[in-house]
Amino acid sequence: MNKKSKYIIGYLYLIPALVIFILFTYWPAIYSFYLSFFNTTTSTGHAIFVGLSNYAYLFRTGQLPYAFSTAFEYSLVRFIFAFVISIAIFAWIESKGKGLLKNVIPLIVIPILAISLVYPALSFWGGNIYMTILWIAFGVLSFYFVKKMTFLKSHTILFLLSILGFYIVAYYIGNRNIDLYTLFFNISQNNTFVASIWNTFYFVIIDVPLTIGISLAAGLLMKNLPFFKSFFRTAFFAPYVASIVAVSLLWLWLFNYHYGIFNFILSWFGIPPINWLNSAALTMPTVAILSIWEYFGYYGLIFLSGLQNIDQEYYEAAEIEGANSFQRFMYITWPLLSPITFFVMVVSLINAFQVFTQVYVLYNQLPGPYANSGLTMVFYIYNTFYNEQQMGLASAAAYVLLGIIMVLTLIQFRTTEKRVEYNI
Repeated sequence: MNKKSKYIIGYLYLIPALVIFILFTYWPAIYSFYLSFFNTTTSTGHAIFVGLSNYAYLFRTGQLPYAFSTAFEYSLVRFIFAFVISIAIFAWIESKGKGLLKNVIPLIVIPILAISLVYPALSFWGGNIYMTILWIAFGVLSFYFVKKMTFLKSHTILFLLSILGFYIVAYYIGNRNIDLYTLFFNISQNNTFVASIWNTFYFVIIDVPLTIGISLAAGLLMKNLPFFKSFFRTAFFAPYVASIVAVSLLWLWLFNYHYGIFNFILSWFGIPPINWLNSAALTMPTVAILSIWEYFGYYGLIFLSGLQNIDQEYYEAAEIEGANSFQRFMYITWPLLSPITFFVMVVSLINAFQVFTQVYVLYNQLPGPYANSGLTMVFYIYNTFYNEQQMGLASAAAYVLLGIIMVLTLIQFRTTEKRVEYNI
C-alpha cells in the first residue's frame, strides 16, 4: 500500500466524525450568523433581511445626558491622572530598590482591588477613597508586571510634578460627574442588552480572579496535606462533575433567608440575616460564590498537576540559600506555574462569560430578583430566542458575545503568553 492510499483510508475513517462535527457545530454557527442579518420569528418563520439593524438595535442608546465624546474626554483625563500617579509610585519603589516591597505590592493592592469592586456604582471623583486607590492599584500592578521602567529612576521628581499638574487639570476641567462609567450606566438602565453586558463583566471581574486564587490555594493544600489527600481531591472535584442544576438547587437552600446555613452561621456572630436571593446588589456576587464553588476543585487539580511537575531540586537549592516559604513561592512556584495559570485564566474567562444556569435556577427562571440584576448575556440570548421568539436578534447577540470572548482571549494571549515560562 502506497503513501497516498494510506492518507485516503485515514480520511475515510474521519468522514463520519467530520460529518457529525459539521452538522452539529459548524452549520448551526454559520446559519445563526446568517440569521443575525434577518428579522426572523419562530412563530411565523418569515425572514426579512434587515442588514445590521439587529446589531444596531442591541446597542441603541436612546436620549443621553451628554455625548460619548464628552464622556471619553473627561474619563481620559482621569485615567491619565491615575496613570501618572502609578508611574511615579513605581519609579519611587524602583529607585529604593527594595525587593521585598515590590513583592508585597500585589498582596496589598489586590485585596483593595477586590474590596473596591464590591461597590461598582462608585465614581472615581465621587469623593470615595476606595475608587481612587483602585485606579492607583491597577496602574501599580501593571507596571509591576511590565518591569521596563529603568528610565524613570532619574525622573521621579518630574513625574511627581506631573501628578500635581494633571490633578489641577482634572479638578478644574469641568463637571466631575461626567465619565464613561456614568454614561454606560445610564444606557444600561434603558437597554437590556447593554445591561446584560454590564452584569456579565461585573460577574467576570468578581469570578475569575477569585476562582484562580482559590484554585491555586486548593492545589497547594492538596499537594502539601500529610494525610487524606485522596479524600480531599475527590471532595474538591465533586462539585464540578455534579449536575449544575442539582448543585444550584442545593445552593438555593443554602442561601435561603429564613433557614439557610449561611445566615445560620452569621447568627453565631450576631450578624443579622442577609437576603441573598432578593437583593439586586448581591445578585452577581451570589452567583459568583456558587460558580467559584463549582469550578475551584477542577482548576485546583490542574494546578496540582503543575505543582507536582516542578522539580524539587529548585526548592532544595532555595532552602540551602536560606529562602523562606514565601520567597520559594514567589520565585520558584509562581513563575514555574505560569503555563498552568495561563491556561486556567483563559478557560475560566471563557466559562465566566457563558454563565447562565446558575442564574436560571437560583432565581426561578428569572434574570435576578428584580430590575434585571442577574441578566447575563447568555440569559439575554436565551430569553430573546425562546420567550420573545426573535431568532435574528438572538443570533446577533450571540455573535456579539463571541466577538467579546475572542477579543479578550486574543488580548490575554498577546499580553500574557510572552511571560509564560515553560519548564522543559
